[in-house]
Amino acid sequence: MTFSEKIDEWIKEAEARPASALLILRLVANRMRELNERNEALLSENITLQDGTRVQEYQKRITHLEYQLEMLKRRLGTDLAALETLPVTSEKASILVYNVHGRILRIAPGEIFGKIGRIRDELAFNGEWPRLLTAFEQDELLLLFTSGRVSSCAVSALPTLAAGAEWDWSQAALPEEPHAGEMLACIMPLSHLPLSAYFIQASRRGSVKKTMTSLSETILSKNYLGKGTVQKADQAFDALLCQKKDHYALVTYEGRLLGLEVDALPYSAEERIRITASDYVIASFILPPEAALICLTQTGKVIQREASLLDLAKSPLARGQALIPPARLEQGTRFIGAVSARPGDQLIVLDADGILTVYATEAVSRAGTLQAGALILSIGLIPARAADAPQRNPA
Repeated sequence: MTFSEKIDEWIKEAEARPASALLILRLVANRMRELNERNEALLSENITLQDGTRVQEYQKRITHLEYQLEMLKRRLGTDLAALETLPVTSEKASILVYNVHGRILRIAPGEIFGKIGRIRDELAFNGEWPRLLTAFEQDELLLLFTSGRVSSCAVSALPTLAAGAEWDWSQAALPEEPHAGEMLACIMPLSHLPLSAYFIQASRRGSVKKTMTSLSETILSKNYLGKGTVQKADQAFDALLCQKKDHYALVTYEGRLLGLEVDALPYSAEERIRITASDYVIASFILPPEAALICLTQTGKVIQREASLLDLAKSPLARGQALIPPARLEQGTRFIGAVSARPGDQLIVLDADGILTVYATEAVSRAGTLQAGALILSIGLIPARAADAPQRNPA
């Protein structure tokens, strides 16, 4: 029945039953209001189409989808049927060493374990040590600054330095210089963006926030992801990509471990781990069921936990598990880093002498101690798939 026919019926009803006239008038008024709102929406849509705004919006979406498709092609080759299986590839890895000033050293790790080189330059900047990341030739990188600003660059655009040498920060690339008052917080590979559900951010004081990757077009076009902090004195620390139902872990300097379900994480920054004033987050990562958590102290002591033993926090603000006994804390034992490792992965370590060394994670786990020449400052992980040649296992 058309609206005109409905009006005729309502008029007849009002004439037959005058008492229902008020109710019928309200029905007509509500329907007129709905039609008016719909008319305004259509008018707005028509104006948008006429001035080209909607066309520009669709063009931006197409450009962003093409960008994500190109990242997939880089990762998997031109055969997109590989998306069904995502085979383990034999890509050559590069080790990125970067500091808060945005300087990035890209180093080819070589094909054997052991010392791969030395940074003969200042290591500490604003109380922060250089951080380590493994990246691949076809990767696109997202640079997150402490202001919440982001920038991107390709790994292939960074000059490669040979292993077995000594380097200083003058040899480092500077793809995006920090603006006044900000520092480089972290670098995150973007290659798995098209296959991921969320960005997850962690702050130094344990605030956590997730953002849907469906918003990545806006994030990349506006160059802003957000700081992900609650406290004014806090600052952005890390960001990564993840899937739904993943388990996310935070590790702190004083040995606290907190497990969280990604699906339960908030879309606005919230403090999720209760820590002391002297404590702060030193690692965050996704912990798959088949992986192991490896934490390292500044003196090389290894503490390992199986992912299956990770307790997931039930309350919005939890203390987490204590991995360092109180007696050891009193003696000054602290964590400098933690990784989520699988069989065949390698550990890359930077010590206070600036020396970079590669270890087999299995050997380190068995020994329980990593023998380094000086105090350890930073650690990173080289995935097993990065090796395309047999590597000599250290004795």
